[in-house]
Amino acid sequence: FGQRQEALSFQDLSAMAVQVDLKSLPNLPGYTFPEFKERHNRTQSWNIVNNVRIEQKEGLSHDKPKFVKAAKPVETWRKGCLPDSTTRAVFSGHVQTVDYTELPAWDAFDRHVLRFYGYFKEAVVETNLENHRVRKVTILYYLEDDTCHVLEPKEDNSGIPQGQMIRRHRFPCPEGGYLKPEDLQVGQELAIYGRSIKITDCDPFTREYFERLGHPQAPPEPMEMDPFQETRAAMRNTVATQPRTYEKIYREVMLGGGHINADMQQFLEKDKKVLRFYAVMDDVTTPQFERRPFTIMFFLADDQIEIREQYPLNCGRDNFPIFFRKGKMPMGSYKVEGPQSQPRKKSEYVHGHDFRVGMNVTLLGNYSFFIYDADDFTRRYFVEELGEELDPRHDVQLPERAVPRAKTPPYTGYGSWDDSMGSVTHLIPKQPKKDFVKLFRHEGKVLRFKAKFADPKPEDVDRIFVISYYLQDDTVSIHEPPQRNLGIVTGRFLEKGIHLNQMTGKLFEPNDLLPGNNIKVYNNEFLVLDMDEYSKKVFTDPDAHLRTFELEAVLQKLRESMRQQYPLVRDIFRRFDGDHDGVLTVQ
Repeated sequence: FGQRQEALSFQDLSAMAVQVDLKSLPNLPGYTFPEFKERHNRTQSWNIVNNVRIEQKEGLSHDKPKFVKAAKPVETWRKGCLPDSTTRAVFSGHVQTVDYTELPAWDAFDRHVLRFYGYFKEAVVETNLENHRVRKVTILYYLEDDTCHVLEPKEDNSGIPQGQMIRRHRFPCPEGGYLKPEDLQVGQELAIYGRSIKITDCDPFTREYFERLGHPQAPPEPMEMDPFQETRAAMRNTVATQPRTYEKIYREVMLGGGHINADMQQFLEKDKKVLRFYAVMDDVTTPQFERRPFTIMFFLADDQIEIREQYPLNCGRDNFPIFFRKGKMPMGSYKVEGPQSQPRKKSEYVHGHDFRVGMNVTLLGNYSFFIYDADDFTRRYFVEELGEELDPRHDVQLPERAVPRAKTPPYTGYGSWDDSMGSVTHLIPKQPKKDFVKLFRHEGKVLRFKAKFADPKPEDVDRIFVISYYLQDDTVSIHEPPQRNLGIVTGRFLEKGIHLNQMTGKLFEPNDLLPGNNIKVYNNEFLVLDMDEYSKKVFTDPDAHLRTFELEAVLQKLRESMRQQYPLVRDIFRRFDGDHDGVLTVQ
């Protein structure tokens, strides 16, 4: 009993024993404990998520990337050739449990930008016409890195440097941290760098994005107008004076006034109106003939001309499109005049009213242009102002230049024909592709022809050859059958492969082996005498399935397969007689 009590007390003490980490104990002089690693893997700075390299640690070259949940694409399983194949049977019960996956924000939100429209007010103290000015802005929020960009659309004659107002970076929030998409709401104000921007609207993509998040944006609000914008809008809608007509000019002249500045009146009436003609110039000064396209523009506001060259792709010319700088072009040869030269008359300069479609024009002395077309405004201007309709467009397109093709080098005999041609057609040779449709359709089809030497020597007169043509890969082989007392070793004469017919200079084709034709391979010329019955049927119908079956062998296979299922003939007939009429039912 005492030994049992001692044993129980020992077990209780062992159960109550506390595990002590020996690493935390101080080492005695000369004694150390081995250090065991809990993880033996090597630390990694990069990881691959969705086939994209990302930085896993924070603080190496950038902050740790932000991950977002993105919809996982639907997994498509491979389908077999049958309606219920093995592949579909195995994965038919598969259910995709996870609909979302985590991706880095710069990958999931690449080129996803939220666009908001707003305005802010700016005080004006240097004029009495207005006391404040409303400036419209566009706020762009890039979801990939949470950066913002503020732009101000340009307005005509505003006198204010517009465009990029705040460069792209992460905007700080007044409460601390950085600006988030939730902080941008239609109808609220955005305080950034001492300016309060009123957000009035956003684009459809932004509204759809917030609706998916469950926080739809408010309806758009009207944009506020300042006194300067109202004045500009009124100037566009109202006309200060009556339109200038010939009757008004006549009345002014009769009353002693009406002194008109002709040049200023021409500028005011025809500003931004340009006649545009399309022309070509045949350049024969280059070693190779070239037809160069040009655009001739005549500015009606000041009677100046500008010629620009339209460079086609890969023309090889430097990109200097200005052929003649905007200015007045004198007729005839172009001369450089000095300060004491007499000024030219207006009639001595080239005018746009002299141009017509289909006309050859010589400009700048020795440059001949052919005008073949004009734009729609020019055609309407000639009809409304000059009462003349221009001719339709002329076709000046040159025929495509035939690029000479290099001669195909002869077959070296190394490798297959397609493999050798790969180094001719490609700079980096690729593995030739096989025509699997042809392989499946003509598998096992061999055309055999009987032939002899076309110009034989006396000892080769009696030699007979069998030429085999394989339709599945267009290969040819020549075999010499044995003959008695021939005195020549017969057998394989030409190995199976793709060979060249020296009579045509092309690869062998079935029509080259018709009876009566001569073929030449490796300087051996043959005369085709005949073909077998199978080859005749193939030439009649190339897609026919010419196969012979032995009825006795088929019946023997059916009998053996039925006997393996049921030992008695009676059971076999009962099993396969579905309608019980005494005859086997074929399904």
